[in-house]
Amino acid sequence: MKKSNYSIIINAPIGAVFEVVDSDDHVKNWLEGFIENIYEGDFDRENPVGKKFKQRLKEGNKIQEYNGEILSYKRPKELGLRLMHSSFTVDVYYRFSSVEKNQTRLDYECKLVLHSFLARSMGFIFNWFSKRMLSKQMAELKKYAEARFDGVI
Repeated sequence: MKKSNYSIIINAPIGAVFEVVDSDDHVKNWLEGFIENIYEGDFDRENPVGKKFKQRLKEGNKIQEYNGEILSYKRPKELGLRLMHSSFTVDVYYRFSSVEKNQTRLDYECKLVLHSFLARSMGFIFNWFSKRMLSKQMAELKKYAEARFDGVI
């Protein structure tokens, strides 16, 4: 298992930052390649833990589909997701805490399990690439969340 952590301070209140991560409409604006989440059955946004979904991402010229599950949902403090593919499973947690009146600390945690021999043998390259992508995604999230926040609570 490979684990990655990343922390960032965002100049927006906790509720606004949580919304940017929680809402598919907002995720499209900062997560490169995100197309959509397709939720199974009756999806209750207020009680989503355990609910399944499919996440569609554009990766290069291909559209990949991943099976997902919501692991944790504590508005506006935590959102946890699991994405599964034949060669890996990744658990992602976004944890939010107020720093000051209009500042939020976002702690991101990612646990990656590589299933196939090929994926494990390519783990070093994948680890370097994923850290680079994570920095870029968090910078885009920060930029988008701060641009949305007008300074008024």
